[in-house]
Amino acid sequence: MDHVNPGQSVLLLWGGAVSGDMIQMTVGNLQTKVGQKGHVRVEHVDRLLLSNHGSSTFDVVLSGTINPPTTVHSGDVLAEVARLLKPCGRAVLCEPTVSTDNGGALRTAAKVGSSLKLAGLVSVSDAKEVSLSQQEQDLLKQALSVDGIRVVEISASKPSYEVGSSAQLTLSFAKKKQVEKPKLDENAAKIWSLSAVDMNDDDIDLVDPDELLDEEDLKKPDPASLKAECGTGGDTKKRKACKNCTCGLAEELDGDQTEKTSSKPATSACGNCYLGDAFRCASCPYLGMPAFKSGEKITLTDRQLKGDL
Repeated sequence: MDHVNPGQSVLLLWGGAVSGDMIQMTVGNLQTKVGQKGHVRVEHVDRLLLSNHGSSTFDVVLSGTINPPTTVHSGDVLAEVARLLKPCGRAVLCEPTVSTDNGGALRTAAKVGSSLKLAGLVSVSDAKEVSLSQQEQDLLKQALSVDGIRVVEISASKPSYEVGSSAQLTLSFAKKKQVEKPKLDENAAKIWSLSAVDMNDDDIDLVDPDELLDEEDLKKPDPASLKAECGTGGDTKKRKACKNCTCGLAEELDGDQTEKTSSKPATSACGNCYLGDAFRCASCPYLGMPAFKSGEKITLTDRQLKGDL
């Protein structure tokens, strides 16, 4: 009853096992609420599509508000409710729902709200649970044969415009005023213009590039002066090249390191290679060679470094 105001036209939809006394009492309360300027109409929800009510007739549509509510509103019923409502009219629905969708006849409260939106209604409210007496709960369970039923109340409004209405758009096809670009200075443009014809003109004096170089620029530099001061720190004994060395110090240091490594005498793993084959291992590369002095540098040929297999 909170959604009904004086002077409004109300449509009351009922269905299921609702007693006639409850319908009469509800209609009386609604008639008192709307007053003499308003009116109340009653329809069975299953025969709503067969009624001859005109479009945009009612300010408020109440469906399933008489306990116990057993009506499950189909998409066609909700679309018809949207057609009967006036622009900005309000629809209030009470419907039994379940907490989880099990594929049965009942649906969740979220799906009821989605069905109202698909019917063209807006401003769908949150589902509000309706309290029922124990007797009403037993009747509802007996009529639907489902456990865990939760009756919710959801309201929605019709948009402020009529379904299928149109409005003319004001479109301007006049030409837009073009913004004038600032004019360029002709003298400034001539300074930076140089065509192929101008390049062939003998009157143009071009600077000789050889005149831009003096005698100091033509002298060949000393290679020592081109070296960067790389690795010249306080400690002159240890020189270190820069990270991106380009003066040749890095290559010089690498060459010194290679010479130091190659100058080291060859060392034996077992220490007996110089004694001869009788003291050498089975995999010794010196097998077949004569004995040599300890520490003497021995050079192996490519054939000796390759395996027999």
